[in-house]
Amino acid sequence: MSIKKELLNELTENQLKQLAESKGIAFNLNTVQKKYYENWAEKDKLVDMMTTNQHITVSEIEKFIQTKKF
Repeated sequence: MSIKKELLNELTENQLKQLAESKGIAFNLNTVQKKYYENWAEKDKLVDMMTTNQHITVSEIEKFIQTKKF
C-alpha cells in the first residue's frame, strides 16, 4: 500500500470529502467507472480515487490530518 493511500485511510468519509472539496476535486465517474465502483463502500471508493489523483500530495494530506487533530 502506498503512503498516500495509508494516509487517506486515516481519514473519515466526511474528512475525505472535505479534503477533496478544499482541493477543488470533483468525482465525475463515467459508465465504466460507475460499474467498477458499484459494490465498493463510499470511503474505500474515495480513497481509491484520491490515491491516483495528481492534484493532492502526501504533504497536503499530512497537513490536513494535523489540522483535524486539534
